[in-house]
Amino acid sequence: MELRSMLLLTVLQCCSVARGGCEPRLVDIGAVLSQKRYEQVFKEAVSQANALYGKDKFKMNAISVTHKPNAIQMALSVCEDLISNQVYAILVSHPPQSNDHLTPTPVSYTAGFYRIPVVGLTTRMSIYSDKSIHLSFLRTVPPYSHQANVWFDLMREFRWNHIILIVSDDHEGRAAQKRLETLLEEKETKVSSLPPSLSLSHTLSHTHTHTHKVTHSVKCVQLALIRVWCF
Repeated sequence: MELRSMLLLTVLQCCSVARGGCEPRLVDIGAVLSQKRYEQVFKEAVSQANALYGKDKFKMNAISVTHKPNAIQMALSVCEDLISNQVYAILVSHPPQSNDHLTPTPVSYTAGFYRIPVVGLTTRMSIYSDKSIHLSFLRTVPPYSHQANVWFDLMREFRWNHIILIVSDDHEGRAAQKRLETLLEEKETKVSSLPPSLSLSHTLSHTHTHTHKVTHSVKCVQLALIRVWCF
């Protein structure tokens, strides 16, 4: 009798495992959207992804919230509406206002504490590439500072020996300046086609008080590229 009971339990367990293997795995995907009307668009996109890639392996479920007016409310919404549903990742769309660049910050901080990946769809601020601050933030577009790669290629292509770089006095301006300086230091020793005196001659903050310095610098340099950093 005891053997029959053990066999029955074993068969039931095997059936349960087999049944679980046949059913698609449910994967909850969270999203922080700029407006309420985009929630239906997000659900339709997830449904299309299920039809194309889900098959019998897994099935994605869409869970979305909208941006909140302040960081505390946004963090609470992420915890209560997304993390509590055990989402595997969180998508963050552009902020509702074009000048509000730091909207993804509370989402990134909150999700990063639980090591949940946050995918920025349109955020181009360089600060989100700093993994010491934003642990699990992934981006689909490069930061503004990567424009320094184009500046460097222009310097090398046209053999400009000196440039004057005008940057904004904030994190984005300093990030672009630092990236260009790094490119000049690293690639100058590796690429033989570089001009021998290729260097960053001047770096000025973009303020009205420095206008006379820019004019003086242009007069002192024979060949100069002036790049105004604005966004």
